[in-house]
Amino acid sequence: MPLAIPANPLAPRLERWGAGLVPFVIVLALWAIAPLIAHFPPYALPTLADMGQRLTASVADGTLLRDIATSLWQLFAGFLIGNALALPLGIAIAVDQRVSDYLRPVLTFLQSIGGIAWVPLAVVWLGVGNGAVLFVIANTIFFSTIYNTITGVQVIPAVLHRAVRSHGGRGTQMLTELILPGALAQIILGLRTSMAYGWRALVGAEMIAGTNGLGFRTMDAVQWYQTDTVLLGMIVIGCLWLLMDALIFVPVERVTVHRWGLV
Repeated sequence: MPLAIPANPLAPRLERWGAGLVPFVIVLALWAIAPLIAHFPPYALPTLADMGQRLTASVADGTLLRDIATSLWQLFAGFLIGNALALPLGIAIAVDQRVSDYLRPVLTFLQSIGGIAWVPLAVVWLGVGNGAVLFVIANTIFFSTIYNTITGVQVIPAVLHRAVRSHGGRGTQMLTELILPGALAQIILGLRTSMAYGWRALVGAEMIAGTNGLGFRTMDAVQWYQTDTVLLGMIVIGCLWLLMDALIFVPVERVTVHRWGLV
């Protein structure tokens, strides 16, 4: 009887990664052959060789690494500030009708003002630089997280609330044994979404009010027609988000939401 060969547990994941790389390979191939099909001036579409030279120079002089470090620091600082305010406030609004009556109208009003629309006022209050950028990031993340938190708490079935109360659950016990586990899937979705929105707000705010970072470097290069720097910044911004999502949120979902059977 032939021996059964155990399946490789990494095979499905590698297959998904391979499928995800196909569109990128196609884009790179089209980029490489574009100059052979039509004439593009260097300022309009740099070649892949030009991009490689720009990448090498930016890494060698430390510019790219400093910009990445600055942008990531501002993103994570804004993420912590925005979520530290949004999570407890969202839970309070979801479980207490009086808090909801007081705060929902003003939150709805403020939410209608997009995060990037706060840049002019942030510059007036905090000046051009990291302070204004951090304010815009935290503002954007706050509103994304708070509404996902409210939704997550409110969709917990009422019968579960009654069951916990019938067993003497009150206050902190209700929070730790029902509300947080029951809303976890939606909260993690909110954290993931808020990080994505915060990343976009970061880039936009750095372009308008920043003095360093990836967004600032990309916008600064436009006035000198340094398209290779612009494209490099865009590529790095996209690649960094793919890495953050894969290294932070996918593992968090795997050890919480999926492991607990919440999806």
